[in-house]
Amino acid sequence: MASATGVVVVGAGPVGLTLAIELARRGVDCRIVDRRGEPRPGTRGCSVWQRTLETFDLMGLPMADFRSRAVAYRRRVYHPFGEPELAVELGEDEGPYPLPVLIGQQETERALTGRLRELGVEVERGLRAVGVEQDAEGVSLTLQHEEGAREEVRADWVVSAEGAHSVLRDALGIRWRTTRFEGTQLVQVDAVAHGLPGDGPGEAHLYLTEDGFLGDLPLPGGRRRLFAAVADPDPGHRLDPSVREVEAYVRKLSGRAGVRLESPLHNWRVRLHNSVADTFRQGRCLLAGDAARTVMPVTAQGMNTGIQDAFNLGWKLAAVVSGAPDALLDTYSAERLPVAHDLIARTERSFWGGAGTPPTAEAVAAGVRKQQRARSEQAVDYRDSKLSRQYAESTGLRAGDRAPQAPLTGSDGGTTTLYDELRSGDWVAVATTPLTGLPPGVRGAQLAGAPGRETAGPYALAPGESLLIRPDGYIGCRSGPGQGEPYTRYLADVLGVLGG
Repeated sequence: MASATGVVVVGAGPVGLTLAIELARRGVDCRIVDRRGEPRPGTRGCSVWQRTLETFDLMGLPMADFRSRAVAYRRRVYHPFGEPELAVELGEDEGPYPLPVLIGQQETERALTGRLRELGVEVERGLRAVGVEQDAEGVSLTLQHEEGAREEVRADWVVSAEGAHSVLRDALGIRWRTTRFEGTQLVQVDAVAHGLPGDGPGEAHLYLTEDGFLGDLPLPGGRRRLFAAVADPDPGHRLDPSVREVEAYVRKLSGRAGVRLESPLHNWRVRLHNSVADTFRQGRCLLAGDAARTVMPVTAQGMNTGIQDAFNLGWKLAAVVSGAPDALLDTYSAERLPVAHDLIARTERSFWGGAGTPPTAEAVAAGVRKQQRARSEQAVDYRDSKLSRQYAESTGLRAGDRAPQAPLTGSDGGTTTLYDELRSGDWVAVATTPLTGLPPGVRGAQLAGAPGRETAGPYALAPGESLLIRPDGYIGCRSGPGQGEPYTRYLADVLGVLGG
């Protein structure tokens, strides 16, 4: 007889863990399973960008401890071939996380697993998905244990966070579109490096040459991530590179013949490609992270974008489990699929292989400035979403924009912040005056120091104006003066619930 559960998350990497946390902290009955008997070792996705740090904060992770284990990513030094080096400082946002950090993915997963355990959910390991069928009432999922025994599970919803080789995506027949970059490979190793200039705290170096490009990133513990995109003389060669092979590329591309690499970890060879699913939802099954799209690792955003997938999906799936119409889940694919396409397009523009003329320093500088905020993922907006309602024109934040951190006065008159309020998992209504008569699930707060006055800065609210901020920190609607409180009407339209 099949066991029953509300939601099954398949895959316990950062994406699956994020989704399970978002469901668990809203009281949703969920299981999270992973085919590996133990957490996967290695640094792998090591760049954690600003929006992901904000997200971890909203999820309740211990941010001081997390950041203490990381290296603050402060600047990039570019070495364009035949041009003077160019230093670019990172971090323009004035919020609590102005800089990205570099930390091994195993540490990120450890922090997420700890938070999930606090919520009473354990990862079930040694279980792989081998079959799926769905109907109007639910999903029948077949799981196989390491010893070979099979378990039949009946779930209301199933989410694949399995990675690029998603069994569930393929079983569902969701089309997977791939663009390959033939003739180029990426080789990588995390190692102690001698003879490279990367001695500044949080300083990365990138070398652009006629033979390819080389990246050199600082990691906690004294190692550096060295990765080279170079010509691929033997596409059939599948073995991971030796440290000596990577060392030879590092010497050639950096122009430093005396470079030595020691204590290597996580040697890796990959043929570059981008892939994306046609949809992130089919019936009661959903895709997130690399199961939904994969991108070349040259911009170091795949893990971060997947975490944002899960953060977007989590509150919506929890709302549907609690009675909201399942059409709400259509907005997940509608909001996140354009982000995936944009990321793939930016990755392809950023990619520069082993042929042609390298960019000039001026071109590099212009590209870096343009891409910097995009990489932080703080510029992502959902203005075109069906969930974004702009009831009043304004010069400040609009419906669909990310709501930055702000000091607030809570409904009890005490000092609070937007993040403090959002950690509850609720919606948050923000205005220049105290708000009353809010429906259940909406917390009211007043912009600090704005007792009925027009405010400046990104919020720029006039007296009587208000914002309703979604549980994932994006503005759902903006109401103008004299329009009353639109929250009940908005939530009835969006969530299909009236007063609860």
